[in-house]
Amino acid sequence: MKQLAVPAGFSEKVELGERYEIAPAARLPEFDSGLAEAYAATDRNEPARKLFALMAPGHLACRGLTLATQRQPIGTQMLWPQASGIVDWPVGSDGSDILWGRRPAFVYQQPGGERLVKPGPGKAPVFGREEGSLPQFSEANLVKQVLQPAVMMLREMVLMSAPHRAINPANMFYLSGKSGEVMFGDCLASPPGYLQPAAFETIENATALPIGRGLGTIADDMYALGATVLMLYLGRNPAGHLNDEQLVHAKINGGSFSALAGGDKLPPGIAELLRGLLCDKVSDRWTIKHLEGWLQGQHYNPVLPGVPRRASRPIKFKGTDYLSQPALAQAIARDWAGGIEIITGPDFDNWFKRSFGDDKAGEKMNRIAGLAAHHGPSAAIRDRMLSRYIVMMGVSLPLAYKDVVSNLTGLGTLLAHHFERSDQLQQVGELLQARLPQVWLEEQFNLTPEQMQFRRALDQVEKVISRPGPGYGMERVLYELAKGTPCRSALVADYYVTDLKDLLPAIDAAIGGAGPGTLPMDRHIAAFVAANMKRAIDNELAPLAHRTDDVAYRVSILRLVAILQRTHPTQDLPRLAAALVEMLQPAVAAFHNAEIRQHAADELARHAADCRFDEMLLLLDPEGPLRKGDSNAFANAMQEYADLERERTWLRNGGLTEVSRVRASAQRAAAVTATLIASAGVTGYGIYTVMF
Repeated sequence: MKQLAVPAGFSEKVELGERYEIAPAARLPEFDSGLAEAYAATDRNEPARKLFALMAPGHLACRGLTLATQRQPIGTQMLWPQASGIVDWPVGSDGSDILWGRRPAFVYQQPGGERLVKPGPGKAPVFGREEGSLPQFSEANLVKQVLQPAVMMLREMVLMSAPHRAINPANMFYLSGKSGEVMFGDCLASPPGYLQPAAFETIENATALPIGRGLGTIADDMYALGATVLMLYLGRNPAGHLNDEQLVHAKINGGSFSALAGGDKLPPGIAELLRGLLCDKVSDRWTIKHLEGWLQGQHYNPVLPGVPRRASRPIKFKGTDYLSQPALAQAIARDWAGGIEIITGPDFDNWFKRSFGDDKAGEKMNRIAGLAAHHGPSAAIRDRMLSRYIVMMGVSLPLAYKDVVSNLTGLGTLLAHHFERSDQLQQVGELLQARLPQVWLEEQFNLTPEQMQFRRALDQVEKVISRPGPGYGMERVLYELAKGTPCRSALVADYYVTDLKDLLPAIDAAIGGAGPGTLPMDRHIAAFVAANMKRAIDNELAPLAHRTDDVAYRVSILRLVAILQRTHPTQDLPRLAAALVEMLQPAVAAFHNAEIRQHAADELARHAADCRFDEMLLLLDPEGPLRKGDSNAFANAMQEYADLERERTWLRNGGLTEVSRVRASAQRAAAVTATLIASAGVTGYGIYTVMF
């Protein structure tokens, strides 16, 4: 889903509303934000303004489209869009033809000052350990220029019930020049948490893949602010020499404050602040209220680090000694093959059973082995067993299965990002069918509202993931777990359709340029409709699973289209109507009576001209009066024909000249003749007697 570069020399501007223009050929990479690329933008009303636009990826849900309208672009504490929306966007094709799609766009005022930390090689910011690697703030300046704007920004995010999830010095700007008060950068155009280096993420988030970190909460922002304050106070990153895995390992074993501070001496006030913000236990981490109190001179009881229980002896994994279950769980989640090797070996069995004084350790191991044998193929038993061990040892660590390491609420975004990768798609499918998310939920002490909502989505996933027909399977799972994800059908993928009301207009716009015979339905469209309808449509989806009945299949497509039009009325769909008429020719041809067939064709064309899909459906519906009348008349005709055919066969087989039949007929005729003669004799005798 990577966007290709616009060919050189392309000069056409893209409009966002009536006021702003975006220049697709004028890249501004210094303002890129994660997956979102920056381009030059202009204000028609005020051409002198310095603006830039961020183009969000076209294959993921974008929370910014909703949040951007909840706040006016005022104040200096945070970059906020001057305008936002979905725009037509050119995508170059190997430097030649221009194709047009639709993408979310956000227009911002360029900051007046520089970034606190500029991107290094490969666009990734470098937070070095050396003196001067980051700008340095005194305690007084830190309070005035960083923390006070941060409190104002976080208060606004709380009012919108949304975390920022992109707080770090590389996403912060000076209001002007190269020093002074700061403002926080974009948080709308990329998935939440995707931009964050591991140092600024909690243990749980840092362990997950960036695309699978999930929305998170304001508590994650408080942690990121703590890491930011630490580095800006020192002017460097004391943990800059550690890679991500080493840093997370240090956080688990000694607590985040100790791991990030690296033994540096800090004034009591700053140390109190950082211990509160960097507390690994969410319930004990400082909130905005604590931060505001600290800024006003209040003091709080010291927050002690919550380090995991240590084993009586270490276990070695890939050359490193591990003394806690969470630390080992984090390590084996990153090295799946090595993890399977160690949990199936004798060292792990002894370490787990005898190093923590847990009398029930053996029972737990047996339970994991027994449950891993269910909910999936036997070839993946060890994979399921390893995943369950990670959940049990790590508890709050992300869900891990082979190459997938994701927080629960980030699983949908990860699936959307990697849906075209068959290996990742299969792994997420196996993970869900093994009910590993439910296993993770059962181990948690407390669930956030987002996790509780995700549990309800999992209940729906269980019902649909194994069903093979259109509207089910992994396509349906995608739209159930990642609400707001645009429809990924090849027909409308470039139209960024996130709402059912936009689906039929997108199909109408796209189908004219599709190949002959293209149907306005596929697995993605069916799944998108099913996941976003307010009622269940299993009955309407059922015929789509039986392609052998071609007429029923085509009529079922019309039925879904008619339901959509009925739900979101729109009559301006001429190309879709023409495609439906073409698609339905076999259904018209299926009428038996020539007059009815012609009538159906004429009426279909008439209703299609007005885009009245319900009326078209009534013509062809198997339960509709026209089809039922034709079917009943045909059945009666067939019965009459069968009767005539039986009689013809009987005659051909000598039915009238067969011996026994002729004898019986002769006997009946003789009897009748004798009766008539006798009656005549009696009658004659009576007449004779009367006359003579």
